[in-house]
Amino acid sequence: MSSVYWLARGGSTLAKWTPRPVRHTLGSVVSAGSYLGWRAKRLVTVQNMAQVTGRTPRDPYVQRLAMASWYNYGRYASDFMYFPHMDAAVLEANMRDLSQDGTWSQFLDKALKPGKGAIVASAHFGSWDLAGVLVGRHFPLSAVAETFSDTRLNDLLQNQRREKGIAIIPLESSARRILRVLQKNEPVALVVDRPLSPQEGTPVKFFGRTTYVPSGPATLAVMSGAAIFPGYVWYGHHHEFYVRGFEPIFPRPCKGAAEREEEVLRLTQSIYDVLEIMVREWPSQWYMFRPFWPPAP
Repeated sequence: MSSVYWLARGGSTLAKWTPRPVRHTLGSVVSAGSYLGWRAKRLVTVQNMAQVTGRTPRDPYVQRLAMASWYNYGRYASDFMYFPHMDAAVLEANMRDLSQDGTWSQFLDKALKPGKGAIVASAHFGSWDLAGVLVGRHFPLSAVAETFSDTRLNDLLQNQRREKGIAIIPLESSARRILRVLQKNEPVALVVDRPLSPQEGTPVKFFGRTTYVPSGPATLAVMSGAAIFPGYVWYGHHHEFYVRGFEPIFPRPCKGAAEREEEVLRLTQSIYDVLEIMVREWPSQWYMFRPFWPPAP
């Protein structure tokens, strides 16, 4: 029987009775301890933050940001443990919308207006699960999620999301199911920031360097005509949450394979242009603990 499963069960029960400030502090301390004790991950995180800031890995500011990103990840993890007990209405009441020239929901409405669905593009930034809860209160949301090898653990975690109104699409069999949801003019959420090898990924310019990422969200947009809606929820000041949605990115009509390939490149770059805005402003909210750029030549 999986120890991780029982740890998740026990952690969720403990989180229910733990005040939020205490819960966040405990999560952050454990996560920061992992950062200090896990040398390989520490070096990777520092290297990523050096690229984001344009400074050297030895710069004290870079090292503080790297530590802070693990600290914030601990807050996210503690909130995920509390997820089954979370009151979505209270959560939304404690959110500040920082979207510009509109609200996040207005931008998502705009994305859905053509009737072809919307791809909600988020990242390992802030709390993507809380973003799902927020969107799911107002729209019939589906989210693509990885399947855990432990069946009991997978059922526990995915059922927690379903109980918050989020339909789960397993990553391993996602394309057709995503297209069916989009055909119903509903949003589908994807976490997009996953580094790939040059042989597997689509090239994008991100913080001044080329890296390679999945083309799936852009390919789905081209296939279905669905707009891409970038949106994020993250930890703000004074125990607030911040939310920001962006203008939807609409795919252009394509004729032939060459135009489709060019459009996939354009859309993928557009997704990462928005992510760069968010990470540049709030770098410690980006939880990227594996090498995001290929090794420098």
